[in-house]
Amino acid sequence: MAFSSSHWTIDYSAKTVTNNDSGTGANLPHDAGGTYQGEILEFFQWLAGEFADTGQMDDTYPIVSDTPTVYKWVNGWAFGHADDYKYLTGGDITSSDGQEEWKSVYTIGSPVAGSQIYITQNDTELTPWWYTGNIDVLINVKTGGTYIQSDDTSGTPTDAGIWLWIREYGDFYNHGFVNLVNGRSPIGLDTAADAANTTAQATVGAYGVTISAFGTISRDLNNGNGAQNYDVEVDCNGKTMDEVYEYLKWATSYDYNITINGDDGSEYRSADEGNYAEVKGAPFGTIAGGTLYGARGVWFTNYSAANFVLIDSSGTVQAPPNYQKVNCNHPSLVGCNVFVAEESGGIAIKDQYTISSTTASTIVATASIDNNKTPQTGIVRVGDTQYSYTGYTGSTLTGVSPSPSGETGDFYIPFLDVLADTTTELSDNIIQSGDISVITSVRKYGFKPYDVVATFGSAGLTFTPILADDPQAS
Repeated sequence: MAFSSSHWTIDYSAKTVTNNDSGTGANLPHDAGGTYQGEILEFFQWLAGEFADTGQMDDTYPIVSDTPTVYKWVNGWAFGHADDYKYLTGGDITSSDGQEEWKSVYTIGSPVAGSQIYITQNDTELTPWWYTGNIDVLINVKTGGTYIQSDDTSGTPTDAGIWLWIREYGDFYNHGFVNLVNGRSPIGLDTAADAANTTAQATVGAYGVTISAFGTISRDLNNGNGAQNYDVEVDCNGKTMDEVYEYLKWATSYDYNITINGDDGSEYRSADEGNYAEVKGAPFGTIAGGTLYGARGVWFTNYSAANFVLIDSSGTVQAPPNYQKVNCNHPSLVGCNVFVAEESGGIAIKDQYTISSTTASTIVATASIDNNKTPQTGIVRVGDTQYSYTGYTGSTLTGVSPSPSGETGDFYIPFLDVLADTTTELSDNIIQSGDISVITSVRKYGFKPYDVVATFGSAGLTFTPILADDPQAS
């Protein structure tokens, strides 16, 4: 990058200085690593030399300098083309009448090689005319006598404010705000490769993760703290937190065009910009060891496992309870009835609860449903009759099918109650807070019955039943 007077033309009649390539589409400022850009100091020195020449003594002087980085057109002189300033770096310049200002910003730091820095002004991206990596550019911050404003970090409209971003998928991100009203300013933008973000974009884009509209939502993590407010819900579509993390990185990258909270995803900073602390490297949260540490106000739902830690809208950390499952597996499990329930004396406890009332889709108990013994979805038994349910809250089972209307008496909720159609059967998540003794039963005609007492503990319960042939049942 070096200034060359051969790239510029002085028009003494029009009082303009024009870059020969401005507006032509050739030799753009970013071409050849910025070869066609030059220091504004050298631009000034060239003009000062030209107008000190004997032949120009009868022409008005075009430009003055206050410091090595501050310049002003004078006597009606000006750039000849709207793009001329893009070919200069290293300082500021103001129009003769003070109605236009171009202020310079430069980045310091160590972005990953080849990173594209992009700039937004008044919530609009400036088409890059600069090269990749660290940049040093002039920005038109005042036009027609009015400063162009951008909202700062607190959301306050700010004269001559701009945002600079680096969001290359596969790297940790970075961004920052700069107020250029007082002139040339630096900003530090470091990035680094993200070892947890290496999956191809096409693969990640097909995960089916969705981000809801933003607004206050109340959610209960079932961790004993009750319902808390959050600002946005991420539907994980059954994916792992590692997969969800990569999708959210992709959705907020420079490479993907998605709207998040009414703005470009590549400009998303937090669920409540100006009020919440930003997680610059990964705006929806960071990941370590398979655990996603969510940014403030972000709620996750429909995930494969609750490997996350949340921060609710109030800024309070909310860790999930110890969700565990019952896992029954055997190569010959298909066609077997699998039954796991709380036991006493080797017999399933069938009177865990008593029915208070029913509707066409609910069963209400006389006492609260015990979180620590109840899958999030599953089977409820009233006597020997099975009903499925899709959720519960307080003392009420919801989404009960078929209709339990008219049922009375006692009921209970097995940990797992299924006719196996695969070699591994899993319960839904169960909140584990203490060991529970259960009876595990697997039965199928042709096999000897398997009835074994086991413990549902801190790691859940995984068992492989002994399925021995019964020669008399063949």
